This record gives sequence, C-alpha cells and structure tokens, in this order.
Amino acid sequence: MGHEVAERRVNPRVSAVFDLQGIPDEGGVVARMQGADLSLGGLRCTSTADFPEMTQLAVRLLLPLAGEKQTEPVDVKAVVVRRHEIPSATSDDLRYELALFFTGLEGDAKDRISRFLES
Repeated sequence: MGHEVAERRVNPRVSAVFDLQGIPDEGGVVARMQGADLSLGGLRCTSTADFPEMTQLAVRLLLPLAGEKQTEPVDVKAVVVRRHEIPSATSDDLRYELALFFTGLEGDAKDRISRFLES
C-alpha cells in the first residue's frame, strides 16, 4: 500500500536548458554550469566545479530570449542546498548536480525570470 508524498515546492518548476555562471561569495573561480530546470525559488544544474552545501553564490543566469539566439543575463544570489557527484568514467571529467535556492531575488530579476518561465 503506497502513500502520496506532498509536494514541498512553493513555486512550480519548468524544465529548461540554459547556461549560467556561479562565483562563491568569498571569491574564486567562475564556474560554468548548465541549468536543467528553473523556478522562482531556485534551479537545478550541473557544474564542473564542486561547491559544498550551504555555499553562497553570486549567480548569473544566461536566459535565452524567446525566438532568438541571444541571451539575457539575470544576476541573483543563491545558496547550494543539495550537491551530488555525478559518476564518471574518468576522474578528469567529474561533474556535480547542484540544487540552488535563490536568496536574493530582487524585483527586476524576478520579473525577468517570470517572463522566461511563461514563454
């Protein structure tokens, strides 16, 4: 006998592939990442850089404009809430799946992400 698990997310997620960059708040290397889904609450992505859980990041989303090859950069603050190493055939190709929670989603960024999610 199964039981239903209640959805805990407040904001619906939309599957979308997009590029993004992340920089730890204490500085360091700019990590190139690829987003897999997005909501007003956060996103899921893969990264070649490893960030421990609770790392605060300055994130630049490179959201594609509707019907164009151009991207629209959107800057937000986020924290890593989940980190999972993706198995690889070689140690040179390590990747990480990260879940990021937006901690600083200001009005303009929120509006731009909303427009992207609705397109």
